[in-house]
Formats: sequence, structure tokens, C-alpha cells
Amino acid sequence: MTLTKLAQLAGVSVSTVSKALSESAEISEGTRAAIVALAKEHGCYEKYYNPKYQKKLIAVLCPEILGNHYGRMANDMEHEIAAHGGTMVLSVFGFRAEKQRELVEYYTKFARADGIIVIEPAEKVKNDTDIPIVQIGPENESRGVDCVKAELAPAMEEAVRYLRKLGHRRIGFVGEELATPEYEAFLETVRRARLEILPGHVAVSSARFEEAGRDAMGKILSTGDELPTAVFAAYSHIALGTRRFLLEKGLSVPRDMSIICMDDILSDTYQWGDLSCIRMHIGELCASATELLFAKLRKGHGRTKRSVSVIREFSHGDTVAPPVEKT
Repeated sequence: MTLTKLAQLAGVSVSTVSKALSESAEISEGTRAAIVALAKEHGCYEKYYNPKYQKKLIAVLCPEILGNHYGRMANDMEHEIAAHGGTMVLSVFGFRAEKQRELVEYYTKFARADGIIVIEPAEKVKNDTDIPIVQIGPENESRGVDCVKAELAPAMEEAVRYLRKLGHRRIGFVGEELATPEYEAFLETVRRARLEILPGHVAVSSARFEEAGRDAMGKILSTGDELPTAVFAAYSHIALGTRRFLLEKGLSVPRDMSIICMDDILSDTYQWGDLSCIRMHIGELCASATELLFAKLRKGHGRTKRSVSVIREFSHGDTVAPPVEKT
């Protein structure tokens, strides 16, 4: 059964049949019901039924949804997209560049999402389509990709200045293998401050979350060298694991070692006072990325590239104190 034959049986135009089977608001309910009944009667309803989804479908690509960091980002992103009248679908690329490229291709060329947001991409996103893409991460030179950048450097510099003012000179880092941006930011900031980074004061674990903090601090303590008086923890779970491990070894925070966390994901639920940390402003990041995307959907995508910066900030807390020199 062709659309032309179906239109003849219904006594309407082919255009009316097509719109009725696409659930167009231009067609009255009575006409639509009559055409649907005819289509079902002649066994071609499934063939021609082609409804149009009324909301903008936004694909959000995320490194993972384990832990609090990316889970909160996904939740905030869904809230922002819904507030703009859209629907979010979430895919995980597992920190893998190849999987990220595969998902971008799928949503631009096959699933045809209305827009894409990539959270902390494994590599710079490329876009050769008219579908708008926004990445939350470092600057991207691709004309088809807008960018929301979380500026970490100013907050790191302020944190190091604060430590130096208190008298800290031996500053270390505890992290894990997937926290490369945090590790590189630490190295750059401390070197710019002209402080020596001792090899035994930096430890990167192959574990994750709290276990990474325990493992990394265990490596630092096992060197037998003079300990750092302060450490940066790549993220909140690592800060918790670090503090727990120090406590088990008879050391305390901040008396024996100060800790500054490079995010604030768990700062409100920190169990031992107010965590000294670098605020991420996740809500602002998600809101900015969503607004960039929907602005292009409202005004037409074009190839105009835009970038927005969200400035992170250092927050003083109870986990930093002046170093106590051992006698």
C-alpha cells in the first residue's frame, strides 16, 4: 500500500496522510484517527508511522558516572537541559578517545541528536556537521565546537601563595592515573612559584577514589625521606583516603600534614571539619554549557565559535595550618 493509494482511500491529499502519520498538530484529531485506522486496516501503519519528537534531544557524553563528581555533573546537566525544554540522553566513553569519537559520530550522523555536550573530553572534539557541540574542558580550536573552560590556574596560584605565607616549602601531590590534568596543574603552579618538587613528595596511584589516596600517601611515607608539610589531593575521595591513612599511622591533619583538595565535591560532608579546597562551580559549568548550546539552537547554529570561562577559587578550611617543624 502506497501513501498515494492510502490518500485516495481516505479522500485526502498525500501531504495530509503524511502529516497525520507524523502526528502533526496541523491535522485534526478526527482526520488523524480515520487515516490511522485505514493504515492499520491495510497493514501499512508501521511502515509510514513517523512521529516527530517535540523536545530538543541533547546527548551528553561523560567520562564515567562512578563517584560523586561526574554523577553530580550529569544530574545538574539534566536539570539545566530540562529547564530549557529539552530531553537529555547520557552516554559514557570511559575516558577513551576512541569511544568518544564513536559516540560523537553516532549522535551526529545516525541518531541525529539536536545538540551534544561533552564533559571533560578524552581528546579535543571535532565536528564537521551542523549539529552544535559544546565541550566542558580545555580550549578547542575546532570551529564547530564551543567551549566552557574551568580556569584552575588562578585558584592553584592562590592556594600555593597561602601555603607559602604559612611557612610551607615542602609541598607534595597525591593522585591517580586518570587525574592527569590535576597533576599537570600542580606541577606547573609549584614550579612557577619556584618551589622544589622532591620525587618522594609526589605519588600517583593505579587505584581509584579513597584507595588511591591511601595508596599514594603510603608511597610517600614509605620513602623514609622528610615528609611534605602539605599535599594537594587530586579530588575529594583521594583527600579522604589520604587523611584516613595518615590517622592510621598516628599522624593528623593539619598538625602533621596539611591537605588541599583540588575539588569541592565532598567539602560539605567532610567528616573532620571544613575541607580546604578549590571550588569547581559545577552548577555554573553545566548552566553555561547548556545556555551556549540552546542559544545556537534558538538562533541557528552557523559556524561561529564561542568560549566561556568559569573561574575556580581557593576556599580556606580546617585542613591547612602552619607547618610544625620537628625537633
